[in-house]
Amino acid sequence: MKGRGTRTGAGNRGPGRAPDVDAPAATPAPDVDAPAATPAPLPATDRGRRRRAELLDAAEALFLAQGFHAVSVDDLGAAAGITGPGLYRHFPSKDALLMAVLDRIWERLAPAVHRAESAPAEQALETLLAAHLELALDRPAALELLLRELPHLPDEYRRLARRNHQRYVAVWVRALTDLHGELGEEQARVLALGVHGLLDSTTLRSRSAPPALDRQARSGLLDAAARRVLDLAPVG
Repeated sequence: MKGRGTRTGAGNRGPGRAPDVDAPAATPAPDVDAPAATPAPLPATDRGRRRRAELLDAAEALFLAQGFHAVSVDDLGAAAGITGPGLYRHFPSKDALLMAVLDRIWERLAPAVHRAESAPAEQALETLLAAHLELALDRPAALELLLRELPHLPDEYRRLARRNHQRYVAVWVRALTDLHGELGEEQARVLALGVHGLLDSTTLRSRSAPPALDRQARSGLLDAAARRVLDLAPVG
């Protein structure tokens, strides 16, 4: 790539805007604005919210270790310290619980997507890269579940996933083509998905072979590698 190209606002490419409508190579996603799961209303108390988060953490670990279909409601309750039927105070079904686990990925990405859609190109890429790297390092189990279990979820949820992933990739594409004027949209899409695959696959691999490097060292190496692909200036 040459130089930095034309730095126009990432939100100024009207025709390039994705329909409100694919992660991996990166990550399929529920709709950024409207998570596809249909849980009961969020608890009103801190204790209730903590209990819900504990249930989601327990479900994520069990689904990953045993597979979604092998985990019973009683298994989930026991892991979270509640009776099996107590699950239904938080979620109407086991499917809804899995969808809520996956939606937490997109709750992490949504603020970055919204900021990047209206930010100048280089700032948009900085925002998107930081968010995706943080997600890949902090929630590799959820990313693995997303890849493994998404095909088994209801059609409506999968449609939302495809539509929203297109939106997520599109904001990367707009920023890349604005920043590097010589890039076409398909070239920019290949670069964006390549970066997603780099970050996701590296952190997923670390689940089966725990890395010798700590989180900060891995983050620095992955950030530097992604910046070389994107032709972004190094941090500092």
